[in-house]
Amino acid sequence: MKIAVAAESDEPSSHVSTQGARALYFLLFNEDGNLNEILENPFVNNEKYVGPSVANMLFKMGVNKVIAGRFGPKFKEALEENQIACIENTGVAVHVVKDLIH
Repeated sequence: MKIAVAAESDEPSSHVSTQGARALYFLLFNEDGNLNEILENPFVNNEKYVGPSVANMLFKMGVNKVIAGRFGPKFKEALEENQIACIENTGVAVHVVKDLIH
């Protein structure tokens, strides 16, 4: 299982972003809750298709679940089309992931 957290910074202690697809970073955790990868969002400043573009990127990376403070309709739809679970939550990224897996 691979979990992506929309985050406000590139630290595991970052807060979960309320921006969803427009989050500045995505922190990728494994099924044990360990941070494996930090992605700077390459689509954050695009004018169109941000949600579907981010969803496609995460799908190609093998992400199974995405945690964000809020999901826009296009982002949520694109994730669900790829069988990626959308989990709305807030707090510190690493703690939210640990709570999810335990």
